[in-house]
Amino acid sequence: MADKTVYYQGTEFYAMTLIYFFYIGFFVLVYGNIVSFVAEILQRKWFERADWLYVLILGAFGSAIGLVFPVWNFIIAGILVAMLFGIIDKWLLKRWQLDKGNKALFITPFVAFALLWGYYHFASPSLPAHTAEQAVEFATSDSGTSIDRFPEEVGTWQGEIEGYQVKRITAVEKMDEETYMVIFTEEWQKGRVDDSWMMSYEVDRNSSILREEEGDMPPYDK
Repeated sequence: MADKTVYYQGTEFYAMTLIYFFYIGFFVLVYGNIVSFVAEILQRKWFERADWLYVLILGAFGSAIGLVFPVWNFIIAGILVAMLFGIIDKWLLKRWQLDKGNKALFITPFVAFALLWGYYHFASPSLPAHTAEQAVEFATSDSGTSIDRFPEEVGTWQGEIEGYQVKRITAVEKMDEETYMVIFTEEWQKGRVDDSWMMSYEVDRNSSILREEEGDMPPYDK
């Protein structure tokens, strides 16, 4: 079963917040302000004291997200966000009319973001140790390379190719806690012909770098 554990949750929270802010937030800001402007004109003309109706109108227009994402969860979320937008809009207007400061309201989202990021950052599980098996799997994951024919696990394959007795060895050596040297060695023998070829890769969690290559390619691969 695949490991579904999410690591670096703080980074993921930060990235998703930016995505929502720049895409969904931009849509809400532009579309929401247009709808709010129209609703305010209607309110001043027909229902000046009915702020609740202003909020309901914004909620109704918030359901328009269903035209893009025809899913009930998105439609309900659109209605609630639009109504919240209207409530905050009217609340800010009342405070402005009463000459009360709104600094706390603007600071609160940033404080909440910082607290949530800190929580996800420190609550994220630590990465498990990088194992030799994972290093070998990563090194042998590419296709169409000269190491395709080697065992995909630490071990040895033996067989005969065009009359040559061939041995292919996959080995691994630990360099430090995160890095391994994965070594591929091929040996062949036929009569008096006895030769070998070797290639090694330095492998960590995210990269595999060729470090050394010795010998000529086998004659049966030329």
